[in-house]
Order: sequence, then C-alpha cells, then structure tokens
Amino acid sequence: MLRAIYAIVGPFFGQPAAFVTHRRVIITALCLGLAPAAYAHGASPGRGAGPEASELCETDELAALLRPDTGASDQGPVRYEADAAQSTPERASLSGNVEVNRGDQRLLAPRLELDRKTNIGYATEGAEGGTPQFAFRAKKAEIALDQNVGHYDDAEYFMGRSNAQGSAKKVVDDRDKAVTDLDQATYSTCKRGDELWQIRADTLKLDYNTGRGVAHDATVAIGGVPVLYSPYLSFPITDERQSGFLAPRLSSSSGNGFDLALPYYWNIAPNQDATLTPRVITDRGFQLGTEYRYLGTRGSGEFYGEYLPNDREAERDRGMVDLRARGAWFPGLSSSLIYDWVSDDDYFRDLGNQLDVVDTAYLQRTFDTTYAVPFGGVLLTRFQGYQTLDAPDLKRVPPYSRLPQMVYFGGWDHGLLRYDLRTEVVAFDHPTMVTGTRFDIEPAVSLPLEWSYAFVRPRVAYRQTQYQLDYPGNTGATNDTSPNRGAPILSLDSGLIFERPLGFGDSAFTQTLEPRLYYLRVPYRRQGDIPVFDTTLVNTSFNALFYDNRFVGTDRLGDANQLTTAVSTRIIGAADGRERMRLSLGQIQYFEDRRVALGADQLVDTGSSDLIAEGQVTLGRDWYLRIAAQWDPHNEEARRNAVDLRYRGERGAVFNIAYRYSNRGDPPAQGAPADTDQIDFTGVLPVNPRWRLFGRWNYSMLDEHVVDTFAGVEYSDCCWAVRMLGRQYRDYPQDEEAKNAFFLEFELKGLSSIGAGVDQFLNKSILGYTHPGSTSRY
Repeated sequence: MLRAIYAIVGPFFGQPAAFVTHRRVIITALCLGLAPAAYAHGASPGRGAGPEASELCETDELAALLRPDTGASDQGPVRYEADAAQSTPERASLSGNVEVNRGDQRLLAPRLELDRKTNIGYATEGAEGGTPQFAFRAKKAEIALDQNVGHYDDAEYFMGRSNAQGSAKKVVDDRDKAVTDLDQATYSTCKRGDELWQIRADTLKLDYNTGRGVAHDATVAIGGVPVLYSPYLSFPITDERQSGFLAPRLSSSSGNGFDLALPYYWNIAPNQDATLTPRVITDRGFQLGTEYRYLGTRGSGEFYGEYLPNDREAERDRGMVDLRARGAWFPGLSSSLIYDWVSDDDYFRDLGNQLDVVDTAYLQRTFDTTYAVPFGGVLLTRFQGYQTLDAPDLKRVPPYSRLPQMVYFGGWDHGLLRYDLRTEVVAFDHPTMVTGTRFDIEPAVSLPLEWSYAFVRPRVAYRQTQYQLDYPGNTGATNDTSPNRGAPILSLDSGLIFERPLGFGDSAFTQTLEPRLYYLRVPYRRQGDIPVFDTTLVNTSFNALFYDNRFVGTDRLGDANQLTTAVSTRIIGAADGRERMRLSLGQIQYFEDRRVALGADQLVDTGSSDLIAEGQVTLGRDWYLRIAAQWDPHNEEARRNAVDLRYRGERGAVFNIAYRYSNRGDPPAQGAPADTDQIDFTGVLPVNPRWRLFGRWNYSMLDEHVVDTFAGVEYSDCCWAVRMLGRQYRDYPQDEEAKNAFFLEFELKGLSSIGAGVDQFLNKSILGYTHPGSTSRY
C-alpha cells in the first residue's frame, strides 16, 4: 500500500528514503484518524447522508419499506388487513398477506397472532415493515402496539436518512423514545453485502433525539479486516451539529514535514460552539489552535487563536489571533470589530492562513460603529490600525492609523433636485512620518433627469479640506502646519439609448446602442505641500472614466477639464430580459494639462487618456467570458489586458482560464500596481459519477516560472472516498525556489474522514468549485 502511495506522491518529496522515514507517522495518523472519526461528529457531517450518496448508491433492498413522513399520529387507530382471520375475545389469528397500519408505521407478515388483552402481535414466520426513519426484515417480530415498541429477532435494517444498513441478532425499536437498540449488530453506509467499512458491535444504540449512534465492544473493519477495537464508539446518524472529534487533517510539505491536526468540536449550545485543534508538525513542534463562535439576538462573533511554542525551525514562539464581532444594539446602531495579529512576518508562509484574511501583508485592527441618523444619512465612526508584514527583499511602509475617523454621508430628494452631503474628520497617526487631523466637507446638488431613451445629470459640488499637521523633529520648520484646499466640482453626465430588434435563428433579442458623454471641470489647486495619508490612484476601468476624481482618498483632488466619450452596446433576450452580451469602449479627452499628482505637482501633457475597453458575454447557462483592455495610443502599447473564460457544467464541472497583463510604463506611474504577466488555468473534471480530476497551472511569463500548480484526483463511491493532491508553489511570484506539498484525504461516508481539508483548499484555489455534500455548521 505504501509503495503504491509513494509511486504517486514520491516526486513531491524527492528520494524514497524521505518518504520511508515518515512511514510510521503516516500509519499512526491513519489509525488515529479512524478512532476519532468513529467517536464524533461536528462541523462536517458525513456525506453519506446527503444527495451525493444517493446518486452513487444502489437502492437498498429494504428502502421500499420506508413510509412517507406524513406526520400522522402513532396513537391513532390500528388497521388490520388479511386474507383470513379468526377471532376470540382473548386472541385473534390473521393469515395470508397480513398488513398492520398505524399512523406512519406498517408491518407485513404471512401470519400474525394478536393478544387482544395486551394488544401485542406476534409474527413467528417472518415479518417486515417500516417507519419514515427505519425499515426492517426479521425472522420473528413482536409488536406492542399500545407502547409503540417493536421487538425483532435475526433482523436486517435500513435507515433512510443516513443511508445506513446492517443486521442484528435482536432489535428493539421504541417509537415514543425515538431510540433503537440492537444486539450483535453491524452498521455501515456501504452497499449491503459489499461493505468496504463496517462497525461490528456487541450492542448498538441509535438515538434519533441526539442524532448519534453509540456502540459498545465495537470493532471497525475495513475490507473485512478488523483495524480498530474500542469498548465505546460514538458516531453521527444525522447531519446536525454534535460534540466530538472531527476529521484529522494530514498533509506534508517541504517546509514543515508531515503535518497532523486533530480537531475536537464542542457544541456548547444551539448558538455557541468551539473547536480545539492540537497540531503536530514534525519539523517544527506542537501547536494548539482554538476557535470560538457565538450567535445572539444582538450580535455574533468568532475568535480564532494559535500558539506554537519554540518552533524548531524558526527558533522562537509563534502565534496568531483572529477576532471578528458584529453587534446590533438598537434600531439604527450597529458595530463591527476586526482584530488580526501574528507573531512574525513569516507566519503565513510557514504555517498557513487559517484566518478570514485576504491581504496577508497588512493585517487589520478595525472597530466601526454605524448610526442611522433620524433626519437622514449615516454616521460612521472608525478606529483603525494595521500590522504590517514584510516580504523578502521588500520593506513595506506601515499605513497610517485612523484614531478615530468620523464620516457622515446623506442624500435627500426635493422636487426634481437631489442634495448630497459628505463630511469627514479623521486623526492620522504614524510612528515615523507626519501626523495630523483632516477635516473634509463636500455638499452637492444635482438635477437627475431620466427618460426611457436618454438621461441628463448635471451636478455641482464644492469640496473643502482643512489640515492640522504635526511634523516629527524639526522637519516641519519650513512646512505649513495648517494647509487647506477648496475647489468646486462641476460635472454633466448624459447619454442616449437606442434599441432595435435582433434575431438569431429562432431566438429574438434586443440590441442597444448607448453613447455617453461625461464632462468634468475641477480647477487646479496647489496640493504638493499636503501629505498623502490614505490616497492612491484609481484603478483603471471603464467605470473609472466617469469618476469625479482620479484619486481614491481625500488628500488629492485632481484638476480636470475633460470630456469622456464612451459607447456601449448590449444584447438582451427578448423573452427573459437576460443580458447576453455587453461591450463598452471609452476615452477621456483632456482640454488642459493635468498638474496634481500624488507627490509634488507636475505637468502631464497628454491630450487624451488610454483607450479602455471592456466586454462580457454569457453563452447559455454554462459559459461566461469577460475581457478588459487598456491601450496607450501615444506609445502604441498595451498597458493592461485581462481575459476570463469560465465554464460551469453539470455535476460540478468547472473550467477557468484567466490571463492578466499590466505594464506600469517607463517611468512607472506613482501608486500604480506592480507589473504582471500571468496565465492561470484551473478546472474540475468529473470523469464519471465516481471519478473527478482537478488541478491548477499558474505561470508568470514575467518571472519565467510557475507560481502555483497542483494536480489531484478523487474517487468517491457510495460509502467512501479518497482524494490526493500534489502541489508546487511559490509564496511570491519572484521567489526563485518553489515549495512542495502533498495532501491526502480518506473519507468513510457516514462516519468521518481522514485528511487535510482538501475541499477547503480547492474552494480557495478554484473559482466555482463546490462539493455536492458540503454543508456548514450554522
């Protein structure tokens, strides 16, 4: 078995000796995985209960005996049917196709003896029957109709909700207590007679109230071979949250060696839970992770923390904290908290990202309160800071902290006019650079006129910004400590909408042609002596052609005397109104040279902007194409190109191809993103209902090497699944050396799984990836 695994994964580790060295770790992990898998069920319910299993499983021979869940009372009248019957005041004998019905339970037997005083029926020549949850076939049956209790000898059973089946020497099914007790029993979600895995127990209790099965003196057999004995095993029979050990996570990488995590899930209350995750990393040491979550009437939150004492590779203690909280205190007032912390710059690269963090360069610490003002508008109060994580060969400058920031924005309609107001006051703090307070206000009035065929939106605003600055040391001796800037903003947005019918074969569509003109006038104001606290250039896009400022943030107000000319065309389905295609093209014509920049003022004498084109096409329900391009007509070269082609097919088929190119120019524009030239393929290919392939290939043509690539395979049967994935990746595109990793996940459906959370990894790596059996705890 190990040689077969090595044949697949060996290239990711190098020499066979490196793999054999950790053979004992693999075997130990697999054995540990079986034990907790049988002991608990928490965040991830067994997929044997879900729709995926029903597609892969043959219908059990007892499934037809399950009864529809009609909610009928089990205390109602008993109805008997038979070919023949004899009756006395003490006993009744029914023979020939006997059928007993009461509510949603039924018993079938060739012969039934009924004690009329105790209302107990005896079927000694065989019986079968079922309820909405449980079906059986037995050699003998005793039914206590008044107590809703059935006793069955030498029985086979089937549980429809969990797709589980088995046999027992004796079965006692108590409908009132919602408990089934079995002696000398077996349990599995595999096909009857072809069980890859099976629990064999001296006694087995299926409790529908708790959603768990409890086995005593139990043995777990795989392929008919006993692999684990335990005096006590507990496992899920429903998909509800329950305390216990979760599936272990097993992986291996060139930086960490073998990595085993064994989470324990604690279902504290219906609105609270916690997970403790001990983790053994062979090259680094022992780590403990803790997650706590709550959900209340006035808020919710999650806390996650990790601690690794004395990392053997890094030679220091390491840890991280991730805190998220949201509150709704009374109508109109809400709050949110984000606090992220890691012990060192290399934490994510070495130990992975367990946080809800998208940007691992600047970790947030933000507390917001939002208040809906009674007379209209919203008031936001924010306290925000960051932890900056440096990258190799890159010294990042920490961003400014906002301590605090208060923003009010509101809008009111009065007749044909619309009035808008935005105000802000914020105090900026920084350990080494200029600090200060900024006050900004922008009132505006507009006249939005719209018709089915056209629109005209004139707008007039005035933006005033005032600073009070503190320069470190003597650097502010020659600087203005209270600069200000004020300027009017005039704009006129207008457009026409032309329509015509369009036909392709038997399909009818409507095509539009939408020319648009947008004039913007902002006079020049000198701003080179104003520090840049939180302002950068707008990311280039078609929509950005219609912004009233080419900067994001308040520290710069771009001077403008310009006209945007653009045109769009759309194709819309006449029957359903769905947009099938949109193409847009636009450019800005500058009537005056621009002078305001992020740094000192400078002249930019281009007569026009780059040409911006964007388009998207929806082909049926499965294909989607999006393109974007930016062309510099002055230097006759592309500044940006992006292509996204996506396919979403049946049974989870996914195909994505993306191309990204960006050129900052020479010299690069201040605040522009880094150069990029990458192509990215990702996909999931269901070969048939049981086999799936998945992978990724992300190549940087700028750096001339692969940034991230992986390939994997999944086999999924009725009762078990195995997933294997090998990966080679770089933390940063410019890294010379790549890292290797291997993931293995082995799942016993309806019991639990052993693995590295391959589903979680694929969800992050492949756009559109889903697993039919995936669920969440809430």
